[in-house]
Amino acid sequence: MLLNQIMEKIDPQPDHEQLKAFAPGKQVTFKGKAYTIERRTTLASGEAAVVLQGAKEQFVVSAGQFLAGVKS
Repeated sequence: MLLNQIMEKIDPQPDHEQLKAFAPGKQVTFKGKAYTIERRTTLASGEAAVVLQGAKEQFVVSAGQFLAGVKS
């Protein structure tokens, strides 16, 4: 029975779409410091996020915070 049902397309979220411009390996300035984007990911809440690598630190930041504080 399930095979006969039409699958619903899930539309991408705006934050995920905006992160497409920030590919892994790209150098960015976030809150005044230089970082490399390690990867794009999704938080457990479903929110888009990026993993940033600095000289001495690596951390995950939500897409909303990243987009508000980034300069490419």
